[in-house]
Amino acid sequence: STILKIRIRQTLKTATQKMSSYQAVPLGAAEGAKSPEPTVLTIHVEKIRLIAYIGFWGFVGFAIIASKILVWPYMECVRDGEPAFGKDCTDLKTWFGTNNVCINWDYQPSTQLTALVYPFFEFSLIFYLLMSHLQIKNDMLNGIFPAEKEKLMTVMFWMKIVLVAWFRMIFVCKVTDGDLTIGSYTIGAVTAHTAGFLGLQVGLVFIAFENVLYLTFRKQSFWCFSQEMTVKLAYSYLALLTTFTAIKMIWTISALAAGTPNTIISQTVSDFANNGWMICAAVLPIFFALEQMKKDPPMVVTIVNTDVRK
Repeated sequence: STILKIRIRQTLKTATQKMSSYQAVPLGAAEGAKSPEPTVLTIHVEKIRLIAYIGFWGFVGFAIIASKILVWPYMECVRDGEPAFGKDCTDLKTWFGTNNVCINWDYQPSTQLTALVYPFFEFSLIFYLLMSHLQIKNDMLNGIFPAEKEKLMTVMFWMKIVLVAWFRMIFVCKVTDGDLTIGSYTIGAVTAHTAGFLGLQVGLVFIAFENVLYLTFRKQSFWCFSQEMTVKLAYSYLALLTTFTAIKMIWTISALAAGTPNTIISQTVSDFANNGWMICAAVLPIFFALEQMKKDPPMVVTIVNTDVRK
């Protein structure tokens, strides 16, 4: 019987080594006379998404209040030979001819104070990306999501993680800093500051694409719409968000390249795209999460060590 036990253990060890990095772990599967007790976590992925987007509006609201109290009353400048005050003195106003929500965390002490609140949004969104990826991986194992798209979803997952994480560079590369010099290359302060936000825009399009793709294969219906109409509306939403993002990026990059607010896209079109993007990227996902919370069952995560701690 001793020889049999040894062979069984060797077989289990070999099989474990051949398993992929992601796998379902049965309870009490560890070796040893006494199997370790697992820690079981019940996680609702869409609830995490809801928390993340509430966190976004939370840190934006905090920055607006901080700037209104601590920044704008004390900012003054001369613009076009005339005295100007508050938001009319921002660097974005100089470069782009208009302001956006970013100005509220561009100047101290709002920059430093908002940076203390920002991680609530950053960490919750990254946690959502991780849990959503694991949810899709498990659905692949169960035939709900096509397994042939695994490489695509994995590449997109890491791209989203990087782009979301790099958004924090808006607090590192401030518009009030001097130009950033890396070897023989020089990057303007506004360009370096804006790059983080451009990356987040692309990351949010990737998130929307993944959610629409997931919705398509899950064959879910939203609100009063049929499954077929839900999918059509979802792809229409994705096309709208992508269009608004493209307009915003072309307008921003062309202004940075020319060094003047006069770009190939008019200010009216740019303002419309900016408002439309904010609705598609930061408002509608809240309602999507609320609706999908009713549809999706919670995900159960089991954590078990390979052996009992001594």
